[in-house]
Amino acid sequence: GNSNLQNLLILTAIRADKSRVMDYVNRLENFDGPAVGELAVEAELYEEAFAIFKKFSLNIQAVNVLLDNIRNIERAVEFALRVDEEAVWSQVAKAQLREGLVSDAIESFIRAEDATEFLDVIRAAEEVNAYHDLVKYLLMVRQKAKEPKVDGELIYAYAKIDRLGEIEEFILAPNVANLQTVGDRLYDEALYEAAKIIFSFISNWGKLASTLVKLRQFQGAVDAARKANSSKTWKEVCFACVDAEEFRLAQICGLNIIIQ
Repeated sequence: GNSNLQNLLILTAIRADKSRVMDYVNRLENFDGPAVGELAVEAELYEEAFAIFKKFSLNIQAVNVLLDNIRNIERAVEFALRVDEEAVWSQVAKAQLREGLVSDAIESFIRAEDATEFLDVIRAAEEVNAYHDLVKYLLMVRQKAKEPKVDGELIYAYAKIDRLGEIEEFILAPNVANLQTVGDRLYDEALYEAAKIIFSFISNWGKLASTLVKLRQFQGAVDAARKANSSKTWKEVCFACVDAEEFRLAQICGLNIIIQ
């Protein structure tokens, strides 16, 4: 049929007889989907708008009606599963993140292969301790972008879930993490085993000595102090050894303080 006539029929129904709109949408094929869909949204005929956008495969507009107007994330997820388009998953992911559904959002961002929101995702995941999910997400993001923040956060997330072997593998492979900054953060948050791996790798012997003192690995701390060779580090390790009644090691430190 004539598209102008079909447009007119639906527009008249939107204005004058809302109950007939859905029937027209289902029966008519030849109207201007994008324009009529927008008018249906403006008239707050959200189910009709969704049906129009879906009919014309305007899937992003369709999912946005579910998310922004009908406000039903579950239906949006069902729709995304059915059409399986990355751009649709992106919209769902952002909505889930806004609602604080962090694990679901991460799953959707991964389906979308969308790395653009990584700062917000990192912040949200840290707030709810979703580090297992965050690791999966950051591994996807790394395939898209070289970002020191992403690589550093991945090391931190591994540390939070005690996957120290992965940290060792990760730092041996090419990466753009600022390892000094990451090591300091791990140390400040008492993730000493992970900090030890980082400081050893970057040969920061002073920080390694401090870390080993925290881990009560005093012999190792003395060895690190010897490499650091600064009176500040020798004193720190010396006092720690005295406090721990490791007098033989304290004596070694004491001799080195005198030599300095």
